[in-house]
Amino acid sequence: MNYKNVVLLGGSGFVGRHLAVELAQRGFRVTLPCRRPQQLNGLRVLPNITLQQANIMNPSELSAVCKGHDVVINLVGILNETKKISFRKVHIDFIKTIVQACQNNGIKRLLHISALGANQASGSSQYLRTKGEGENLLHSYGQNKLEVTSFQPSVIFGPDDSFINRFAGVLRLCLGAFPLACPHSRFSPVYIQDVVSRMADSINNPDSLSMRYPLCGPETLTLQQIVEQIKQVLGKRCKIIGLSSGASKLQAMLLENLPGKLFTLDNYRSLQTPSTCDSQHTPCPTSFSGYLKGLPGQYSRSPFYDSYRQHLNR
Repeated sequence: MNYKNVVLLGGSGFVGRHLAVELAQRGFRVTLPCRRPQQLNGLRVLPNITLQQANIMNPSELSAVCKGHDVVINLVGILNETKKISFRKVHIDFIKTIVQACQNNGIKRLLHISALGANQASGSSQYLRTKGEGENLLHSYGQNKLEVTSFQPSVIFGPDDSFINRFAGVLRLCLGAFPLACPHSRFSPVYIQDVVSRMADSINNPDSLSMRYPLCGPETLTLQQIVEQIKQVLGKRCKIIGLSSGASKLQAMLLENLPGKLFTLDNYRSLQTPSTCDSQHTPCPTSFSGYLKGLPGQYSRSPFYDSYRQHLNR
């Protein structure tokens, strides 16, 4: 296996930007199609990355983007539905579009990012069920038409993530008490660089074909423990109040009707499934707690550190 030309779908997101850099630094030639390439000008400094304006949801445009490449990596996914975009459209129908684009261009190698707990039959939420169905669909094609590898990460953290930074933003505004839904939900947070390294390693590794890789960090923490650690780094004194299951569900019912959908009933249902790996899987090395402790020194440009620095300068 000696694949070198990669189409990165969903490359404008958090994982995509980091994966694009990792692949480029390893000598892969990366084409990153997106609707607004001007928003990713920071990636243009790497000579192996080509930004291309395209609507990848359009089958003909996606097929045209894939021409001349030998690998497709799919990172496309949504956490919440809108009136125009459904889980089924993104997690299942788009998979069929990708497969057709690969067949049109003779592409055999495909990597896909799913989620821990994704299960077509028994997923606790529509998000997890559609993620599972899309992943199964790819692997069924992989039996004779595609060389498929999929990855199932726990929550991913890093210097510009939407996980730490979202909680940091809410905590920064907290004056007294912070009501936290589903405080006992369990995660094994995995570091972004560990994720993209594992993905890049697999591209030309024949042992990874048809494999589904859970990706977890070395720690398992409850959501309340995670938020408490973020609060400690920020130096906030507000009290984190863990809500009961009923109160958590009520919070979801209220918040999903507000702009931005900070928390929905489907999010609530997803949190009923632990985002953890079993003991048979080797964890990624970077710990969430260790990352937080070293955050100010390592990531001085991240939004989360900006919050930390502002607190220190008060």
